[in-house]
Amino acid sequence: MRISRRQALQIPMVGAVVVAAGCGRERMATPPPPDPLIELAAQARFDADFATSAIATNPDDHAALTEVAAQRTAHAEALEAEIARLASPSATTTPKSTPADISFTGDLPTLLRRSQQNAAAVARKTHGYRAGLLASISAACAVQIEVLLE
Repeated sequence: MRISRRQALQIPMVGAVVVAAGCGRERMATPPPPDPLIELAAQARFDADFATSAIATNPDDHAALTEVAAQRTAHAEALEAEIARLASPSATTTPKSTPADISFTGDLPTLLRRSQQNAAAVARKTHGYRAGLLASISAACAVQIEVLLE
């Protein structure tokens, strides 16, 4: 069996098309995971709302609860700014955190401890500015529990 010059040139072209088609499918099949900061921003908003609503039942702790609410709102805003900073250029809007996804029954220190632990866990998996931001948020939650709400 003899292969003509034309057939010999067609074989690599067919192989290139098959390889290119396979590469395209793999990229489309694996979407990037959601940014973990989105969940942390939602937790921060939820904590702030929880602290604000606790003022009505704990008027003696008004100053501390107001401070916790203000700090956790600032944490949510910082996280949302970081999410927006690294968002793809094709994204037209920054996803806002939605505290409705969070369920909780308990007291504020328990809620803040959970937020502290979650921020620390994500900080250990990241680096650079994000790691510093998350470590700072985790430390602030610890201060809120041990100093402000003590």
